[in-house]
Amino acid sequence: MAIELNDGARIGAPVIRQQRFGEVATLAIVRTEQRDRLRKNLASGEMEPIPNGKDRQGNPKVKQEIVIHCVAMPGTSMEAKLGDEAAVPAAGDRVRVILKAKGFGDWIEARKGHRKGKLNVGDQLTLATRWAQQYDQDGNPKGSKIETQAEADAVPRNVTIGFYGPISLSEGTDVGWIEAAEQAYRDDQASERQQRAIPIGEMDDFGDEFGDDGVPF
Repeated sequence: MAIELNDGARIGAPVIRQQRFGEVATLAIVRTEQRDRLRKNLASGEMEPIPNGKDRQGNPKVKQEIVIHCVAMPGTSMEAKLGDEAAVPAAGDRVRVILKAKGFGDWIEARKGHRKGKLNVGDQLTLATRWAQQYDQDGNPKGSKIETQAEADAVPRNVTIGFYGPISLSEGTDVGWIEAAEQAYRDDQASERQQRAIPIGEMDDFGDEFGDDGVPF
């Protein structure tokens, strides 16, 4: 029986980076999470949510992004980066896709036409890089669409640029890759349960090592 996808906690994995025209990523979806977009406050140095107007009740809103946890499938040519390490993932590697702004909107549209919005673990996500867009410091698009790699390479390094292309969702058809995604999903669920677990009947053993606030001396 198919596993219906539920959002879960974050687990670090290399992030797929769209940065060259013509590249492709073929991925088996494990899970998704929606979260606030953050930016650094230049005065305090702290990361903070990016304002996005107000809702109908007058409450402040913040910009959102979607994080899609996946297993890389054969044919993927996009790099994935974690820290200073970047490489094209091998088939079977865990990766993440982070979509914001236009990319987030394209994801929403892709979901509308896919199984009435419902995702299953093992569904296939395909990304392709076909065009790019510059953004200002507030994350708003500026300038016209960039349609060649030469134009993208000419953008100054201090200007934010995002690469985009078709985002498509389809039902998984390869049993092996569906099972790989389902196993990754179960691993994540087990990891999340372990992180939340608090051992019963063991805290008394540490009575001399912890203060009243639970912080070690």
